[in-house]
Amino acid sequence: MQSPKLIVFVCLCALTLSGWSAPASAQKKDRVNPPTPELLPHTPYSDVQRDALLNGLQIVTLERSGESRLRCELVIRSGAMFDLAGKAGLAVMTQETLLAAAPQLTEELDSLQAKLEWGINLDLTWFRLEAPLDGFDTAMGIIGRLLVVENIRPESFNRAQQARLAQLKARAAKLTPAERADEKFLAELYGDHPYGHSVEGNERTATAITRSDVIDFYKRFYLANNSAVVVLGNVKHERVMRAFKTSFGGWVKGPIVPATFRQPPRTTKVRVVEVEASDAPAVEWRGGVIGVKRADPDFVIAALMARVLEARLKKDADELRGSVTVKAPPRVLSGPLLMAAAVPPERAAEFSRRATDAYASLATTPVTEEELAAAKASLISEHEAQPIIEHLREMEAYNLPRNHALNFMARVNPITTADVQRVANRLRETNALTVVVLGRVSNQPKSQTPDK
Repeated sequence: MQSPKLIVFVCLCALTLSGWSAPASAQKKDRVNPPTPELLPHTPYSDVQRDALLNGLQIVTLERSGESRLRCELVIRSGAMFDLAGKAGLAVMTQETLLAAAPQLTEELDSLQAKLEWGINLDLTWFRLEAPLDGFDTAMGIIGRLLVVENIRPESFNRAQQARLAQLKARAAKLTPAERADEKFLAELYGDHPYGHSVEGNERTATAITRSDVIDFYKRFYLANNSAVVVLGNVKHERVMRAFKTSFGGWVKGPIVPATFRQPPRTTKVRVVEVEASDAPAVEWRGGVIGVKRADPDFVIAALMARVLEARLKKDADELRGSVTVKAPPRVLSGPLLMAAAVPPERAAEFSRRATDAYASLATTPVTEEELAAAKASLISEHEAQPIIEHLREMEAYNLPRNHALNFMARVNPITTADVQRVANRLRETNALTVVVLGRVSNQPKSQTPDK
């Protein structure tokens, strides 16, 4: 009689030769014919390629075979917020001094059928180039010579400063009441915070800027690893990389200066500032609070809230024969939620009361589903109408997630009325309204703006 141990051994051997051999053969078959991965749907962003030079310059390209010209956005992630105290306009002066080093710049670009635009805002310094493919490398070489090599010569600085002073003098003479109200509102809202000063500056601050200030600004902020480039057109990624290695490979890298500033002063009660302007045909009314920065998860909700508020205020403005806009502009730091209106002088006090009531109601009463749906449709429509190169630029400028533009609708649609009310409460608890009224206000009844 066989022992039990022998029987078990024989059974195990049988299993090994039969049942256990099947999975092994199946695995071998799987290795020969692996399952086909599911193909992701093609999107406008599927062909975007990202790369970087050794100096840290970020380069984003999107090949588009149907484009007859190349478009290039070069962004330096530092702007007028870093102007020195008492020297507003330093960022602008730095950019213009660099451009002044090439007096024939316009003629050189014209010969290539290329066009260059540039500018400064509080957060960014930017250059926008459009050129045919056969002139792109040469045009980028011209721009590279301006930015990569420190060429802030005395004659370039003097030429730029004199031109800037002339522009500021002309600007002061034709500054509209609306522009004056905007500048006054930001100054009152932010106080001595960098977001409170004018990007352009004025004649006094421009006169105070020295060549040494410009050289220092250039060396601190014009850094390869503080910049990004987006190129769109009928060009291969490899060719773009070669062009930038040649023209921008020598651009220095360095420590990036963080935007760390003291917080703006807190407003605990509604504050109304009146500015007499007898030449203003209407009263320019500005009201708002400090909102959220572009990278904040609540930014999109704040943008929807602004649209809901604008829709409500437009009804009041139409009734009072005025006009109104409400915006939450994107900023690196906490930007403003700004209500701007122009109303007849005799209707200004009434509009001010309605506007402050409408703003306060966002935090106390949920918006309707219809209001939110209209705001979503408007925001999504605006997003879809924006050129793809601007989406790519925004993502690089504000360090947004790589899927930001593609998944925008998926982030907007789930937002609820409760989300809007939550953000409205968040802003209201942080600061009370700041209001600026500019126009013929001395003979008008005082606004009955409540302390909300």
